[in-house]
Amino acid sequence: MKKIAIGAVLAGTFFLSACSGTSTEEQLNEILETTFEQEAEYRDVQSELQSREQNEQEIFESIMALTKEQQSEVEEKSQEAIASADERLGLLETERESMQNAEEEFAAIDGLIEETDEEAVKSDLQALNERMNERFAKHGEFTDAYQGLIEHQKELYAMVAEEDMDLATLQDKTDEVNEQNELVQEAVTTFNEQTEQFNELKNETVEKMNADND
Repeated sequence: MKKIAIGAVLAGTFFLSACSGTSTEEQLNEILETTFEQEAEYRDVQSELQSREQNEQEIFESIMALTKEQQSEVEEKSQEAIASADERLGLLETERESMQNAEEEFAAIDGLIEETDEEAVKSDLQALNERMNERFAKHGEFTDAYQGLIEHQKELYAMVAEEDMDLATLQDKTDEVNEQNELVQEAVTTFNEQTEQFNELKNETVEKMNADND
């Protein structure tokens, strides 16, 4: 069971030039800032998730090193690992809600696109909108895959505490965990790529808007 790490985050600095009135630039800046703020809880839970993943890995390895004569200790550690996994599910739900709130905030760009008369700017905003929606969709795929991984891991933690569990069945479940983990790793990689691509596109869009205002 490898550690899972979401490395990329939405960049929070935009540097749009100040203009008189409520300009397209200022409205975009506000949308981006509120979206970034709504993602705060998503960013906050990452270190805790990773810490619990590492702790559970250590617990699992210690369980596998115990003998049948230490069954009570096996059961105790099994419950400890399951409790930690349940806490990860709670953290994942916090992350999911944070991203859903951010998606709702970012949806305000639809109105901005509709109000924008300049076709070049409208096209840039539409591209930004599409890229961000792809990013949100990929995060949804990640959370679904990660939730599935945690459920598989909980089943594995419970199985190792069963006295009559045979090694073949245990190996099958371990294989399921590893297969699901691969799906999670793929989803993490794709989400990070989408985040990086959005940040690059956002920076290009901001630079073009600022250049037009000079």
